[in-house]
Amino acid sequence: MLALLSKDFRVMRRELLIMGVYVIFFAFYFSSSSMGGVLVQLVPSIMLLFISANHDVKNRNFLLLGSLPVKRSDLVRARYMSVIVFGVLGVAIGFAVSTVTALIQGTGAASSFSWGTSGLLGVMLFVYAAIYLPLHYWLGDRHQQMISVIMMILLFLATSMLGFVVGATDKWGLPSPAAGICIAAAGVAALLVSYVISLGIMKKKDF
Repeated sequence: MLALLSKDFRVMRRELLIMGVYVIFFAFYFSSSSMGGVLVQLVPSIMLLFISANHDVKNRNFLLLGSLPVKRSDLVRARYMSVIVFGVLGVAIGFAVSTVTALIQGTGAASSFSWGTSGLLGVMLFVYAAIYLPLHYWLGDRHQQMISVIMMILLFLATSMLGFVVGATDKWGLPSPAAGICIAAAGVAALLVSYVISLGIMKKKDF
């Protein structure tokens, strides 16, 4: 499992450097905007998922991994575990950017990072992955370009909607703890259902 997870980071070394430049740019220009958290935490997490999954299709990794003595359930499980890894990485980026921004602006060493808002962004990542990954396993080797266009449109719409959501949390506050738990549970449930669907698709594939 660890080998499958580390594979993604080995093949994305160039993209990780580009992602670092992206984070610095948007952290500088949108640090005080309601879209700042979306652009600095959510978008990098989604793009890492998107790029790593595309590498599987581009390099025909399905054929290679499918021929190895590795269970297909392990392949799918590793991909869904990578969603969590990319989500944690996004949180770490968001926290670091928030802390550095607070220091530069002279508001103190304490980070202005909002864990509640970060949680909402994490749920959005789970929902996005829940939609994307079954499509990836079903059509990725034949219609990857079409999937890419659809998911980029969804990403644009999601970031636009989340900008309003994050702005609303600044004005009216975060959801109550009970509502927050329900939202988080819904995101986890969507990812679990997506995993079952993806596993069924992967088991039926003929390599």
